[in-house]
Amino acid sequence: MSRVFDLHTHSNASDGIFPPAVLIEKASAAGINTLALTDHDTVAGLAAAKIAANKYNITLINGIELSAHWRNKPIHIVGLNINPENDAIINAIVKLNQLREARAVAIGDRLKQVGIHGAYENAKRIAAGGTVTRQHFSTFLIENGYAKNQADAFAQYLANKKPGYVVVDWPGLEETIAQINGACGVAVIAHPLRYKMTATQLCTMIQDFKGLGGQAVEVVTGHTQLAEIRRMADYAKRYDVAASVGSDFHNETTAWNQLGKLATLPSGLRPVWALW
Repeated sequence: MSRVFDLHTHSNASDGIFPPAVLIEKASAAGINTLALTDHDTVAGLAAAKIAANKYNITLINGIELSAHWRNKPIHIVGLNINPENDAIINAIVKLNQLREARAVAIGDRLKQVGIHGAYENAKRIAAGGTVTRQHFSTFLIENGYAKNQADAFAQYLANKKPGYVVVDWPGLEETIAQINGACGVAVIAHPLRYKMTATQLCTMIQDFKGLGGQAVEVVTGHTQLAEIRRMADYAKRYDVAASVGSDFHNETTAWNQLGKLATLPSGLRPVWALW
């Protein structure tokens, strides 16, 4: 049986819709047999995912998606094949969730200033004990008629320069990569074309990332078109980094990041799973 990979997915331990066990069940139904659960700044869903993965004969890759800064730009770094009990990852999670909680409180305060009350409290309720993210605020805004959908919620309230946007001093790239490497994992630049960087900036980021010990970039993601996949494949070859694939699945309502729909990784690349 051929291996079908999806190395970037989310459960309701962060901002996904489904519990880890349901995510695994849906991945199996979609034909995926090697899956990484990469929740934002938490590994809380991995234990339940492992139990379900054994049931459905899926190879589970322990993962996480860490928030970071590169030259004052917020980016995300996926850690694959990590030891979730390693002190480096545990300490990273504690620090990042303190930052997320402070941001959530600040978002609630800012939305209150434009007449939207109860946003923080309801985002916490929606998160149900998981990591609070802007997705939870967008759900609250949709539920209460302030936005038509998630894209509208971000466009009106949560994106940069909007009323509920809060700048966070995320850890630097060097610290983030060191934490993943310290947990015996592989650091991967998540969805590199979503950061709205120039070609020069993106190339510089990849070079800096590799120089600090990063090992891979996502070449195939849920939203990339063929031309974008070719572009990222060229960067992976040019800078001699491994290539990863991941849908960034959160729910079944966003058409571009569904389970089992990823394009094939182009030939001639070193796949990230060759690193473990």
